[in-house]
Amino acid sequence: MADLSVVENVDENRYELRDDAGGVLGYLEYLTREDFVVLPHTEVDRSLRGQGWGDRLVRHALDDLREKGAKAYPTCPFVDRWMQRHEEYEDLRYQP
Repeated sequence: MADLSVVENVDENRYELRDDAGGVLGYLEYLTREDFVVLPHTEVDRSLRGQGWGDRLVRHALDDLREKGAKAYPTCPFVDRWMQRHEEYEDLRYQP
């Protein structure tokens, strides 16, 4: 498995999956609102799909939002399904 890390890119409003050279191989976009954070889109490089990197990206983003005391509003189908499969994160779900 490649040596990748997940970092928040505040300037781009997204969490990025980066290789050790700093190249972006995936990202999860977010839009900060007053009471919650919208998670509209997740993308992982085609070469990495099916290897659990999308899972790591979502888990990192939600762990970070939990630390910040923010609720998540997943409009991205991938994030929405991920949260449904991981009930320990459902408490983060923003209910409009």
